[in-house]
Amino acid sequence: MKKIFIILINTFVLFLFINLLIVITWPVYSKIKSNKHNYISEQIDLLGLNNKDLITLHNETWKNYDKFRFVPFFGHSETFRKGKFVNFTEENGRKINRPDNCNTSIYLYGGSTTFGYNVTDKQTIGSNLQKLVSNDTCVYNHGRAYFYSKQENNLFYSHLENKKKIDYAIFLDGINERCGGYEYQNYINNSFSLLVEKPYLMWKKSLSNFFYTLPILQFTNSISGNDRWIQDNENNILNIDSCNNKIPLSDLFESRVNNRNAICDFYQIKCLSFLQPMPGTHGNQINKFISDNNLSDIIKKYKELSKAKSPINIGYVLDGDKSLSYIDAVHYSPKSNEKIAMEINNYLK
Repeated sequence: MKKIFIILINTFVLFLFINLLIVITWPVYSKIKSNKHNYISEQIDLLGLNNKDLITLHNETWKNYDKFRFVPFFGHSETFRKGKFVNFTEENGRKINRPDNCNTSIYLYGGSTTFGYNVTDKQTIGSNLQKLVSNDTCVYNHGRAYFYSKQENNLFYSHLENKKKIDYAIFLDGINERCGGYEYQNYINNSFSLLVEKPYLMWKKSLSNFFYTLPILQFTNSISGNDRWIQDNENNILNIDSCNNKIPLSDLFESRVNNRNAICDFYQIKCLSFLQPMPGTHGNQINKFISDNNLSDIIKKYKELSKAKSPINIGYVLDGDKSLSYIDAVHYSPKSNEKIAMEINNYLK
């Protein structure tokens, strides 16, 4: 019995030591990783940046990825960012070099493709659109990672409620469209359920959270490439069959677009909703960045969303591309962002 006790104690001490060691060394490990980028030759050619700037862009794009803020009514939002290539504020969105005085305001809404992950501020759809519009027009890029039409609508309503001057509201949807909810919903629900739990039962919920956040488990996840958080498979953006077989995703999409159109009519805002180009259906992508299963799911989703009549389908913009249309699995290359901006501007005219 004494030997078993000693073994247990030693195991526990070793377990604590390993976790403490990870806590101390992980920042060093992260710093070493931040001294290089993961872009491959095809991406480097598309971005047109030197090695030092590539490292800067990679760190500014991904170092704080998953560090979102919770915002009521639409879940999460990007955090404040200030850097050489990636800048964002909740008030004005992704950085665009706008005129000082504007008579017309264009607000862009969408997911990470609209935000412009893996490209610089100057290479986003919003920045390219700003170059095309008149000198007295300001473009605001309010794309957010993972956002889809329902969250975009809520963000749009919030801007109207806060008296933002919006003359044109442009929505770019498709890749993130889902049945409902939002990313990290399970964990936010979990935190709330802990808050309202009976005081003498709170330990049950907090204990499971504690074990999941242990450094040794999270470090193992980071090495193996697993998600930082446990995802809800029924709410995955690639799962279009999860609407309880009641309402097709295309019908939900149509309804959300019609709702925003009604709001635009009421406020006399010119509102345009686009079904965006998507990998596997439009343009060329780097196949090593996306699995065959994910590509198949995206193609299936695009076919489903194409049934919605209200959005303007601009997938054709990338048809005939000879160079790569995507900088990674789903985000657009600088040239594709330029093409999409030109097509949006054609509709604005």
